Amino acid sequence: MPKSRPHPPRPDRRRSIRGSFSWIDHRFLREGFDRGLTRLEKLLYFVLVAVSNQDGVSFYSDARLAELLDIRFPHELDGARKELVARDLIAYEGGIYQVLDLPVPSFRKGPDGSSSLPDHALRSSSSLPPVRRTALRDAAADLESVKQLLQRWGWGRT
Repeated sequence: MPKSRPHPPRPDRRRSIRGSFSWIDHRFLREGFDRGLTRLEKLLYFVLVAVSNQDGVSFYSDARLAELLDIRFPHELDGARKELVARDLIAYEGGIYQVLDLPVPSFRKGPDGSSSLPDHALRSSSSLPPVRRTALRDAAADLESVKQLLQRWGWGRT
């Protein structure tokens, strides 16, 4: 017997689509595209998803994105953008961003022949400073909490 969906606490405030619309592909979480991304990289991705048009294109300037994301130094936005481009999640050319359709995951084989992390979960740089590794752990813990909430609410079950 299928489990019924939970009832919203405020049915009078259900969201509805008015005007423009965006979505985050559930595969982003389910298939681990979020793994290893820093908090800023995730936020940049989510903001670009939210502000892009039907083709995934955003015309927001770096200055506006820095303002939205509370970025104080240009290299922070540049680094986050480069990581998302390296993971094939976004394209960037001439000041224009495009959120890309998520790539088909490919898994790397471990030394024992078992599947390990999908390729998209691996960082584009081979070494991270200790502070960055701590930030990665914090971001992973935050996202794990979100995943647990989504599972508790019945999202992702078929």
